Amino acid sequence: MLFCQCDHLSNETYHKMSPNERRELSADYTQLAKKLELGSPKNMRLLEKAIKINPKNDLAFLELSMPYLYRGLIHEWSIYIDEAIRLNPQAWQGWRGYYKLFYFRDYGGALFDLDATDTLTVNQTDYAQNMSVDYLRGLCYLGLKNLDKAEEYFKIFIDKETEENGAEFVDENAFLYLGIIKNYRKDYDQAIKHFERALRYETGIADVHFHQARSFFEIGENNRAQKELEKAKLLLEEKKQLRGFQYEAIEQIYQSDITNLEARINGNR
Repeated sequence: MLFCQCDHLSNETYHKMSPNERRELSADYTQLAKKLELGSPKNMRLLEKAIKINPKNDLAFLELSMPYLYRGLIHEWSIYIDEAIRLNPQAWQGWRGYYKLFYFRDYGGALFDLDATDTLTVNQTDYAQNMSVDYLRGLCYLGLKNLDKAEEYFKIFIDKETEENGAEFVDENAFLYLGIIKNYRKDYDQAIKHFERALRYETGIADVHFHQARSFFEIGENNRAQKELEKAKLLLEEKKQLRGFQYEAIEQIYQSDITNLEARINGNR
C-alpha cells in the first residue's frame, strides 16, 4: 500500500505488525519518499521512518545516503551507504565504487569496490548505475595514469558488449577514451582510428571532435584539425559534451581547451 498523504504517515502505528507487514510498510515509505524531491525534509523523514520500521531496508539506507553525497557531507554519506552495502553487498558495492570514482576521484577506493563485485557475482559482468564495471575500471586506471590497464579494461568492455549486444550498441565513449590514451602515448594515427570509430556511432559530442582535432594537429594536418575543432566549438556552445550528473566527467573539456588548441593551430599556419 502506498500512502497518498504524508500527514497520515506520522500517525501510523507499526509496533504490533508482523515482520512481513513491517517490511511491506517500510518498502512503501521508501517508494513514496522517492516520489518527493531528493533531500527535502519530507523525503528524509520518510526514509528515516522506513529504516526505523525495518532496519534491514537496504534501499532506504542507499536513498538516505544520496542527499549527503550531493551536499559533500562525506562522513554522513559513508555511514548510510556502508550500511546499505552491509545489508546487500551484491546490489550496492559496485555503486559505491561508481560514486568514489566520479564524485571523489578516489580511483583506488573505487577499484576496491568494483573488483569486489567479481567475488559477489561469479561469471557475470556487473553494472553500477547502468555502467559496466569493466568500463568503470578502465576509467579508474586512466585516472591513475596506468594506461596499459586502462586500455586493457576498455578493450575487455568493448569485446564483451560487441559479443553480447553488437558493435552498434557499444558505448562510443569507450572508443573516445581509447583515443585519448593513444594521444597520451603520442600514437596519433591509432588515436584517429579510435575517434573515427566513435564518430561512426556518435557525432553529437564536442569531446570526440576536439581530441580528433588535437591528433590531426600533432601530425601536421592543420586544415583537418581546424575543421574538427570548429565542429567541437559548435557542439560545446550547444552544451553537447561529456558531462556527469553533479560531477565533472573524466577528461571533460572546456572552452579554454578549445581556445588553447586553436591558438596552437593558428600559430603553425
